Amino acid sequence: MLAPEGGTSAFADVPGFVRALRVLRERWWVVAICAAVSLTSAVLYAERQPRQYTATAKLQFTPNSVPSQVAGVPQNQSVDPEGEKATNLQLVTATPVAALVVKALGLKVSPATLLKEATASNPNNDYIVDISVTDHDRGRTAAIANAFATQYVVYSQRENEAQLIRGEHLINRKLELLPASDTVDRANLRALYQKLLLLQAVQTGNARVVSTAGVPTSPSSPQTKSFAVIALIVGLLLGVGVSFLLNIIDRRIKSLEEFEELYNLPAVTSIPQMPRTIQTQSARERSLEPFRILRNGLPLVGQTSNVKAVLVTSAVTNEGKTTVALGLARAAALSGERVILVDADLRHPSLAARLEPREDAERRGLTSALLEEEDPLDLLTTPISGLDRLQMLGSGPITPHVTDLMRSVRLGDVFATLASSADLLVVDSAPLLPVVDTRTLLDEVRFDICLTVGRVGVTTRDQVRRARSVLDRRHLSGVGLVINELSEVGGNYYGDHASAATEDRSGLASIGPSRWTARRR
Repeated sequence: MLAPEGGTSAFADVPGFVRALRVLRERWWVVAICAAVSLTSAVLYAERQPRQYTATAKLQFTPNSVPSQVAGVPQNQSVDPEGEKATNLQLVTATPVAALVVKALGLKVSPATLLKEATASNPNNDYIVDISVTDHDRGRTAAIANAFATQYVVYSQRENEAQLIRGEHLINRKLELLPASDTVDRANLRALYQKLLLLQAVQTGNARVVSTAGVPTSPSSPQTKSFAVIALIVGLLLGVGVSFLLNIIDRRIKSLEEFEELYNLPAVTSIPQMPRTIQTQSARERSLEPFRILRNGLPLVGQTSNVKAVLVTSAVTNEGKTTVALGLARAAALSGERVILVDADLRHPSLAARLEPREDAERRGLTSALLEEEDPLDLLTTPISGLDRLQMLGSGPITPHVTDLMRSVRLGDVFATLASSADLLVVDSAPLLPVVDTRTLLDEVRFDICLTVGRVGVTTRDQVRRARSVLDRRHLSGVGLVINELSEVGGNYYGDHASAATEDRSGLASIGPSRWTARRR
């Protein structure tokens, strides 16, 4: 098992809100782009729309007292005030009123067309009605709104006058039908007729203008600010949704906790992003600190203080296993241990290219010891000037029979010889998934510790699950996890961060991911 039973994952302890914040922090640019695009589109759309202006005039309705005045009795309250209010709203924008407005202003539109620009509303549910007109011409807007108010008063007055005239005509017809001898009824009808004439002279209608519309100074539509605010909110929400969608689609691992959960291992150390080249001695010392932590943590991983052989691998390429192997070896050598570093990635060796050893080391190395049965101690070189405690065995000539070499009995003897001649043997092996080399090496040679490296933003969840399956099947007792290129480690303690995938030519190890200790079975 890669972790003891009953162990808990640190990733599982991270609140969901914190995970969500990490997703948003990583993909903040998606949110920003969506918000910017949405905002820009809304503003451009609003700017291209024609400007519309709205003007509002107000009418106050008064009860029609003509019947009560004619009868000479007190005026009664309305039986259905709500219905009366609704009727008034419809009458204000009725076709006859619109026809009067067209005639008064000399407009070249039909009443039906004009009514599309006008609305009547009663926002306070009282007897005051707002007449609003919307048009592209601000002056025309105010004129039409005021015309609707005044022409409704005219229309109402004419309707009341027409009612009185109809009453007068009715009285005249009744007078013609009465006999001349009926003087009493004739006198009453003539008195009523005179009263109707008087009311007709003073008739004002059932409404009056209480507020005229002024020329609007700003357009009522499009409302660019409202558009912008709504678009910004929609863009932000869309960006958040796209960020989480991309996080689901993107299988790459972004945090230390997720590595720990998938490998079911606690990380021995995490290595921050580092500059590609380090100029000062203090910066070099700081860059070695994660590897010193790694070296001190090896006894905890191997559950023994006598850790002799460490194998460093990773799930796939480009995770930084070679960097970690070199950094661990250098840190241990600087602490006074005699360290032998072996390049066992026989298909794609990289230690020699990083450390620029002598040309004979490029020709003779691990494959020479396996194929030609040379003494591996005679093939050791000192790759870093001034650090004699660190020796390296290169990969040697590349051979097409790598798998056969990994299964050879000679391989165990070579590692046993090297381990017995050093305080710490560090083996940089091939990745677990692309080739079978490291799997065979783990089957043939027993290592004290196997370190696997994961690189943030490179390793995928599927790759980690497959690598963990490979390790689980071998029932390894000492397995450690190293996280490479973690942007959150140590804040500014490690100085400016850039990349941890390379190493400067002076022998300083850039930060890298995997390593494991090895010992002869």
